[in-house]
Amino acid sequence: MSHVTKIVAFLVIVLVSESAMGAPDCVSILRRIDPCLPYLVQNPGREDSPSKACCDGVTTLSIMPNVKDECECIKASVMLTPVDLARFAALPSVCGTDLKIPTISGDMDCSQLNM
Repeated sequence: MSHVTKIVAFLVIVLVSESAMGAPDCVSILRRIDPCLPYLVQNPGREDSPSKACCDGVTTLSIMPNVKDECECIKASVMLTPVDLARFAALPSVCGTDLKIPTISGDMDCSQLNM
Protein backbone atom coordinates (compact mmCIF):
# COMPACT_ATOMS: atom_id res chain seq x y z
CA MET A 1 0.00 0.00 0.00
CA SER A 2 1.53 3.32 -1.02
CA HIS A 3 1.91 6.22 1.40
CA VAL A 4 -0.83 8.14 -0.46
CA THR A 5 -3.18 5.16 -0.23
CA LYS A 6 -2.54 4.91 3.52
CA ILE A 7 -3.33 8.59 3.95
CA VAL A 8 -6.53 8.27 1.94
CA ALA A 9 -7.53 5.19 3.96
CA PHE A 10 -6.91 7.05 7.21
CA LEU A 11 -8.95 10.06 6.05
CA VAL A 12 -11.83 7.78 5.06
CA ILE A 13 -11.70 6.18 8.51
CA VAL A 14 -11.74 9.59 10.20
CA LEU A 15 -14.68 10.79 8.12
CA VAL A 16 -16.68 7.58 8.50
CA SER A 17 -15.97 7.37 12.21
CA GLU A 18 -16.83 11.00 12.82
CA SER A 19 -20.12 10.78 10.95
CA ALA A 20 -21.07 7.26 12.09
CA MET A 21 -20.21 7.73 15.74
CA GLY A 22 -20.81 11.44 15.97
CA ALA A 23 -17.94 11.62 18.41
CA PRO A 24 -15.03 13.97 17.92
CA ASP A 25 -13.24 11.80 20.49
CA CYS A 26 -12.97 9.06 17.86
CA VAL A 27 -11.14 11.41 15.55
CA SER A 28 -8.74 12.19 18.37
CA ILE A 29 -8.21 8.48 18.99
CA LEU A 30 -7.54 7.79 15.32
CA ARG A 31 -5.04 10.63 15.19
CA ARG A 32 -3.12 8.93 18.00
CA ILE A 33 -3.02 5.69 15.96
CA ASP A 34 -2.16 7.38 12.64
CA PRO A 35 1.64 7.28 13.21
CA CYS A 36 1.28 3.51 13.64
CA LEU A 37 0.01 2.91 10.09
CA PRO A 38 3.48 2.37 8.54
CA TYR A 39 3.96 -0.45 11.07
CA LEU A 40 0.42 -1.85 10.95
CA VAL A 41 -0.53 -1.85 7.26
CA GLN A 42 -0.35 -5.10 5.37
CA ASN A 43 2.25 -4.44 2.69
CA PRO A 44 5.75 -5.66 1.88
CA GLY A 45 7.42 -2.31 2.63
CA ARG A 46 6.00 -1.80 6.10
CA GLU A 47 8.19 -0.79 9.02
CA ASP A 48 9.68 -3.48 11.24
CA SER A 49 8.87 -1.66 14.48
CA PRO A 50 6.51 1.12 15.56
CA SER A 51 7.85 4.66 15.62
CA LYS A 52 8.27 6.71 18.79
CA ALA A 53 5.27 8.82 17.67
CA CYS A 54 3.20 5.65 17.35
CA CYS A 55 4.13 4.42 20.83
CA ASP A 56 3.55 7.89 22.28
CA GLY A 57 0.03 7.81 20.79
CA VAL A 58 -0.66 4.33 22.14
CA THR A 59 0.60 5.41 25.57
CA THR A 60 -1.75 8.41 25.47
CA LEU A 61 -4.64 6.10 24.58
CA SER A 62 -3.79 3.87 27.54
CA ILE A 63 -4.62 6.67 29.98
CA MET A 64 -7.81 7.93 28.34
CA PRO A 65 -10.81 7.74 30.68
CA ASN A 66 -13.58 6.50 28.32
CA VAL A 67 -12.40 3.00 27.49
CA LYS A 68 -15.67 1.90 25.86
CA ASP A 69 -15.59 4.76 23.30
CA GLU A 70 -11.91 4.09 22.68
CA CYS A 71 -12.70 0.42 22.06
CA GLU A 72 -15.60 1.18 19.68
CA CYS A 73 -13.49 3.63 17.70
CA ILE A 74 -10.56 1.21 17.36
CA LYS A 75 -12.98 -1.58 16.40
CA ALA A 76 -14.45 0.60 13.62
CA SER A 77 -11.01 1.51 12.31
CA VAL A 78 -9.86 -2.12 12.32
CA MET A 79 -12.88 -3.08 10.21
CA LEU A 80 -12.15 -0.35 7.64
CA THR A 81 -8.38 -0.54 7.31
CA PRO A 82 -6.28 -3.44 6.01
CA VAL A 83 -4.06 -3.72 9.09
CA ASP A 84 -2.18 -6.69 10.45
CA LEU A 85 -4.41 -7.64 13.42
CA ALA A 86 -1.64 -9.59 15.14
CA ARG A 87 0.61 -6.52 15.05
CA PHE A 88 -2.26 -4.30 16.18
CA ALA A 89 -3.02 -6.62 19.11
CA ALA A 90 0.67 -6.70 20.11
CA LEU A 91 1.14 -2.93 19.74
CA PRO A 92 0.52 -2.07 23.43
CA SER A 93 3.05 -4.68 24.52
CA VAL A 94 5.59 -3.64 21.88
CA CYS A 95 5.20 -0.02 23.04
CA GLY A 96 5.45 -0.98 26.71
CA THR A 97 1.96 0.11 27.73
CA ASP A 98 -1.41 -1.45 28.45
CA LEU A 99 -4.64 -0.61 26.63
CA LYS A 100 -7.71 -1.57 28.61
CA ILE A 101 -9.57 -2.99 25.62
CA PRO A 102 -10.20 -6.58 24.50
CA THR A 103 -7.93 -8.26 21.99
CA ILE A 104 -8.01 -6.00 18.96
CA SER A 105 -10.08 -7.52 16.15
CA GLY A 106 -13.10 -6.80 14.01
CA ASP A 107 -15.37 -8.73 16.38
CA MET A 108 -14.10 -7.53 19.74
CA ASP A 109 -16.84 -6.96 22.33
CA CYS A 110 -16.65 -3.42 23.68
CA SER A 111 -19.95 -3.69 25.58
CA GLN A 112 -18.30 -5.65 28.40
CA LEU A 113 -15.95 -2.84 29.37
CA ASN A 114 -16.35 -0.78 32.48
CA MET A 115 -16.05 2.96 32.02
